[in-house]
Amino acid sequence: MRPFKELSNIKKPIIEYNGRKYIFSIRSLIIFAIGAPLSAYLIYLFFDLEINYWLHEIVVKQTVYFLNLFFNMGVKAVYAPNGKYHWYFDIPGRPSIYFETFCTGVQAIVIFVGIIVFTPHSQDPLTKEDIIWRKTKALIVSSVIFYVVNIIRMLIQIELYYIGYNWDDIHVSISAASSFIAAIIVLLMHKWIPEFILSIIYIGTLVSEPIKLKRKKKVKVMVEKMNKVELKLMRKILRMDKKTYLHEISTWSEGFGYVIDGDYLTIPTEKVSNFIELLMLDKPFKKDI
Repeated sequence: MRPFKELSNIKKPIIEYNGRKYIFSIRSLIIFAIGAPLSAYLIYLFFDLEINYWLHEIVVKQTVYFLNLFFNMGVKAVYAPNGKYHWYFDIPGRPSIYFETFCTGVQAIVIFVGIIVFTPHSQDPLTKEDIIWRKTKALIVSSVIFYVVNIIRMLIQIELYYIGYNWDDIHVSISAASSFIAAIIVLLMHKWIPEFILSIIYIGTLVSEPIKLKRKKKVKVMVEKMNKVELKLMRKILRMDKKTYLHEISTWSEGFGYVIDGDYLTIPTEKVSNFIELLMLDKPFKKDI
C-alpha cells in the first residue's frame, strides 16, 4: 500500500503535446492497466463460444471467394462441425485446412479494442472534449485494417500451400510477418488517441517521482552537512546521459558558481541555500546561466 500512498501525494505532472495538456488520474491509469488486457481476453473468449461461429463462416466464405477469384483454385468452404472446428478449406490435390477462432484475426482486434476503450482521458476539459469521437474512429479503422489484413494473410498462405509449400512453415512465418500491422495501428492511434502512449509515459513519470524525490532529499542532506555531493548523483538529478554530462558539467557548474573537486561537486557556503532551492524544483536547476 505504501507505493500507492506515495504516488497519491505526488504533484501530478502535466504533459503538453500538440498544444494540448494531458493530466491523468491514478485511478484511470490503474483501470487502464487492468481493464485493457482483461477485457481483451474476455471478449476473445466470447467470440470463441460456439454461438459465435457465424464469424468463422463469414471469414471462410470470403476467403474462398477471393481465392477462386484471384487464383482460380477451385477451393471450397465445407461445413463439418467437429469440436472447435466447424469449417475447413477443401483444397484440390492437398489435405484440408481446418479453421478455428484464432484464424479470424479477432484476437488482434480485441486487444486494440481493450486498449482504445480503456485508454484514460485527460483531466483537462479542452483535451478530452472530443475523445469519444477520436476513440470511435480508432476502433473502426483498426478493426477494419486487422480484418482485411487477416483475409490477405490467409489468401497468401493458402495459395503458397496450394502450389506445394509446407503448411507449418508458411503459416508461422507469414502470420508473424503480418504482425507489423500492429505497429501501423499504434501510429494511427497516436494520431487520434495520443493519450495511449502519453499515459504510458505518465505512468513511468509517476513511478519515477518517489525515486527522484528520494535522491533530492539525499543530496540536500549531503550538501547541508558537507557542502558537496557526488557528481554521479548529480547526473541522475539532472537526468543527463553520461556523455552529455561529462561534456557539459564544467560549464554548468561554473554557471551556477559551483566547483568540481575530483568526483564531487562543491557548493560554496553562501550558495547552499540557493542550491537547495533550485534542487527541489520540478525541473532542477532550469534557469538561464
